[in-house]
Amino acid sequence: MTSLQQHPPSGFDDRHRRGPRRPLCLLGAVAILVLLGGWIYVLFIYDPGLLIDELADRRFPEAAEKVCASAVERLEELPPASEARSAMERADVVERSNVILSDMIDRLEPHAPSEPENVRAGVAEWIADWRVYIGNRERYVDNLRADPEARFLESPKGSDTKGITRAIDGFAQVNRMESCTTPDDVS
Repeated sequence: MTSLQQHPPSGFDDRHRRGPRRPLCLLGAVAILVLLGGWIYVLFIYDPGLLIDELADRRFPEAAEKVCASAVERLEELPPASEARSAMERADVVERSNVILSDMIDRLEPHAPSEPENVRAGVAEWIADWRVYIGNRERYVDNLRADPEARFLESPKGSDTKGITRAIDGFAQVNRMESCTTPDDVS
């Protein structure tokens, strides 16, 4: 008996059967590696340059951080408003902190850049936001003196219903002016 073996057609072997799949698998692996590499680059290596609101000229942020750090030291000398025994005592502490914050903003203004126009306008808007926030705090003091149950009300900024402190703190954080964020003594 002769065994019948089936032979593939001439010129066709196992390598050809796997052949078309191998380039597709290789292409898929390369695509996955490229995507993975792209994410690694974006998350760990990429320096996007300036973020929105980040100032390229570091003179104002450096000067502002010093001014704000000095104000924070003065604020820390005050008793915590949240530990006040009465609404009047709390109003007194917040009023004293408002004086420190107003002085801080007055000391920041001379450091504000005058050029370029977009930078000048951005810093001016941030300082104006601070003045609005301090005005909110001053109204809170008046309200506390009239009503011991008064709540601190913060002005909105544009369409952001979370309040103006979000804009103030965002600008400060982006520019690495951590001491220039709003205090959390009235919340």
